[in-house]
Amino acid sequence: MNTLAFPYIRQLSFGVRVCCAWLLAGLLGLTALAEPLAMREHHRWTMADDDGPNQVGALAQTRDGYLWLGSDSGLLRFDGFDFVDYQPDSDQPLGTVASLLAVDDGLWVGLRAGGARLIQGRETRSYPAGQGLPGGALYGLARDHEGAIWAAAHEGLARFKGHTWATIDDAQGFTASSARAVFVDRAGTVWAASGNHLYQRPAGTQRFTEVADGLDWASQIAQAADGSIWIAERYVNRLHRVIPGTRPHLQTQTVDAPINGLLFDSAGGLWTSTPGDGLRRYPNADMPLNLADAERVTRTQGLSADYLWPLLEDRDGTVWAGSNAGLDRFRLRELNPAPLPPGTLNAALAVAADGALWAASGNRGLLRQHNEALQHWSIAEPVTSLIADSHDGVWAGGPHGIWHATPAGVTLQAKLPEQAADDAAVRAMVVAADKSLWVSINGLGLFVLRGDQWRALKGPDAMPSQLMPVNAGSDEEGRLWFGYRDNLLISYRGEQMRQWASADGLQIGHVTAQLHHGGISWFGGQHGLARFDGARFQMLQLPANGQFDNIYALLPGHDGDLWVHGKGGIMLLPAAEVHRALAEPGYRLRYRTVSLDGSLANDPYRLLPLPTGVVGADGQLWFSTSAGVNLLDPARQPAVAPLPPVVIENVLVDGVPQPRPGVLQLPADAQRLVIDYTALSLRAPQSLSFRYRLAGYERDWIEAGRQRRATYTALPAGDFRFEVQVFDQGGGEPAAPTVLAFSVAQVFYLRPIFYLPMTAALLLALWWLHRRVVRRDRLRVQLQLQAQQDERERIARELHDTLLQSLQGLMLRFQAAANTLAADHPARARLEHALDRADDVMNEGRERLQQLRQAGTDDGNLAAELAEHGSKLDEPGITFNLQVQGEPRALTAAVHDAAYRIAVEAIGNAVRHAAARQIAVTLIYGAQRFSLRIGDDGQGIATPYASAEGKPARWGIRGMHERATQIGGTLEVKATDAGGTRVELQLDAALAYIDQRRQTWRRWIARLLRRDDA
Repeated sequence: MNTLAFPYIRQLSFGVRVCCAWLLAGLLGLTALAEPLAMREHHRWTMADDDGPNQVGALAQTRDGYLWLGSDSGLLRFDGFDFVDYQPDSDQPLGTVASLLAVDDGLWVGLRAGGARLIQGRETRSYPAGQGLPGGALYGLARDHEGAIWAAAHEGLARFKGHTWATIDDAQGFTASSARAVFVDRAGTVWAASGNHLYQRPAGTQRFTEVADGLDWASQIAQAADGSIWIAERYVNRLHRVIPGTRPHLQTQTVDAPINGLLFDSAGGLWTSTPGDGLRRYPNADMPLNLADAERVTRTQGLSADYLWPLLEDRDGTVWAGSNAGLDRFRLRELNPAPLPPGTLNAALAVAADGALWAASGNRGLLRQHNEALQHWSIAEPVTSLIADSHDGVWAGGPHGIWHATPAGVTLQAKLPEQAADDAAVRAMVVAADKSLWVSINGLGLFVLRGDQWRALKGPDAMPSQLMPVNAGSDEEGRLWFGYRDNLLISYRGEQMRQWASADGLQIGHVTAQLHHGGISWFGGQHGLARFDGARFQMLQLPANGQFDNIYALLPGHDGDLWVHGKGGIMLLPAAEVHRALAEPGYRLRYRTVSLDGSLANDPYRLLPLPTGVVGADGQLWFSTSAGVNLLDPARQPAVAPLPPVVIENVLVDGVPQPRPGVLQLPADAQRLVIDYTALSLRAPQSLSFRYRLAGYERDWIEAGRQRRATYTALPAGDFRFEVQVFDQGGGEPAAPTVLAFSVAQVFYLRPIFYLPMTAALLLALWWLHRRVVRRDRLRVQLQLQAQQDERERIARELHDTLLQSLQGLMLRFQAAANTLAADHPARARLEHALDRADDVMNEGRERLQQLRQAGTDDGNLAAELAEHGSKLDEPGITFNLQVQGEPRALTAAVHDAAYRIAVEAIGNAVRHAAARQIAVTLIYGAQRFSLRIGDDGQGIATPYASAEGKPARWGIRGMHERATQIGGTLEVKATDAGGTRVELQLDAALAYIDQRRQTWRRWIARLLRRDDA
């Protein structure tokens, strides 16, 4: 159930008079002594409404701020939000709790079945009936000035001093066999009531004396502000007051219902709870009570139940009542209802120059309240906009036109423009310096009204949503301001228009509020607040907790303070905090939430009139809220209370509660950490907001708002500090963060005792695998080389038996032909020269056959062989150049042969196809790789022919690529920028050099030795 204001059970006219009395009391600055029950906000918790408690028979507030509830099902702890069942350390449940008493170091619990428990932190001590503690239900508990605990039980009265209970009997003057109630007054006197008698034990004495008899089951003993003692009876309609003197006696008054609970609040009122007739409050606690003045609240007015038991006023002045169906809270309002007819919701507000409050809504016409007088005019409804003029009147606008109202009456100034729809609403209005009225009409745009003539103004060339402004105002220079949707502001100096948007620093979304005061302009909207310095806008840094979203009113406060009204309620921003937030990036501004009643009314069938708050000449503020129109007097706001500390209530690891206090150690496989925290403010728990961070895991604070739980999943190993801090929207100074330190264990396979031997085993396994791979590769290479050698020998045999034999036969035939010619014949000389060249080719062929049959190793003569080949180029005009870089090293036979063949093929291509005149061959013996480079200055090579496929039907380039692939190298053939061709073979040293493996191990050992020396 939400907030309720309780009317008197009287006729409506009396209620209206009371409302006027509230307003007068507020204007006169009266204290809480004049505040009736209806000026308290009420909230209830029941099992039916929101999983609240049931059968609350006892209440107490401990020093840490928790509210404790005794019920039929045991003991509950309440922090303002959640009810938590208390689970005792022992296996024995508490059962029904009959009484509670909070002391400095803990909480005493009296049980219906007899006996008591003392709860101190997480420890519980049990005191069963017997050994000095009388048996039966323990009805009441009290503590005297010496620190002793008194217990009123069904079978007698007892006192706990030190560590033991002692029964109070006839020897101490208590002659009854049963005790129904016990109480210690401010003077230290102990009062005890039996079924029929009342006893007292003044401070400093050791005996009880009887004060009166004739009681009928005393239910409660309480002390009034004047020091008098009052006794209520549970089963008869009587209330008693002790008349002091040498022979004290009772003054008795008959009331209209039995009384279960008595409470004198700090404002001087008397509260009584009844068994079946609801709650009473008497404004003046004097006997005889004026029963007609009693304020009555029953279940009909929202009480949790009519059968009530305990009453308690906590440290903040909030009154709590327990019933057989739940719990009720009554706290003083900071907003006072305006003396307007009930149901005046979604009201447009204005304060005229004479201080009168004007209000207009969709169902109450036009209202004027001034000096306790209320005037009413019936005009065509609804009224969607209301502004004050420069005198004592107002302008009112709605779908049916524009009215001008003064205390003397209301006149229709003009109908809306003819193009306006029948239900068109007036969104905003402002009066210009020339007395013209500027009006924003929904769906049409902005118009100027002079007399009864309308003139439309050209709107911004923007989005369709920015057709018309949603709020309007004028600054102290006479400039008009109009706020639009989607972050657009427009200002007018006369007829000169200027637009303001993101480029000017404006970042507030829909512009819905503005304030021009003291030479400063503020604008509020969908995403916060912006200050205008005359040239640009500066965004005000606000807590990211959702409280400052959708701002609809900005009002000036004392000495530069700023009042903000939006969907989050009514907030006060102190001037010093505003200045600091503007000057210090990252500063968290502290502010004050005045009342939880300040939320906006929610009527989905009409537009919300803006602004929703106005300020009077006397500095008092009027707000249109979900509870109607309310008055707030800044001068009567209570002092800022100190902030409560943050309490970490529970820590759960994978759903398992962790013992606290103590060192928290999370296992390595923990997946989910949940931390429940709270700060205790029973009067206004919603006013608290939190932020937290996990140091060692997070750097920035997380704004949690009202959330009271932090959850982390899959945290890494390490040490962490969970820090949580509370901020009171009442403006209190925040305390230092509460810290929970914990650590997450390292997974077993990353601990030194595990990863050192495992690392060694892994390295050993890798070394063994490396040896296996090397051995396998070596065998594979040997098999491959053997296969190559077999193929070479086959090719050698074929060449010897076919090509060389045939060539030898041809040479013999040519020699015979040459011998037939004369010695001086020119052709014979040429034939002899050709035959000599043929001999050279035959010799070279036999050498190649020998190499094919006997694969050897490179003896370092690759450069010599290439030089010899170059010297035999008999083409005229060719320059051949050979260079060797690095220290020549022995190549494997396969590499030597492939390199030589690739070089010969490249040289031949340069001579035969590229018409090259200069050929350069470079051998590079590098430490990491071997390279062979052949370059020429010929015609170059076409890019498609340089690939491994080569030129179709040609085998030269393809063969070169194949040879490079066979030895594990890479071959690049490409045309150079100068027009020639470059062929480059590259091969890793491990594949090219015979001694590479031995050199690699040597270099590795040398590096280790150098490191040790260092």
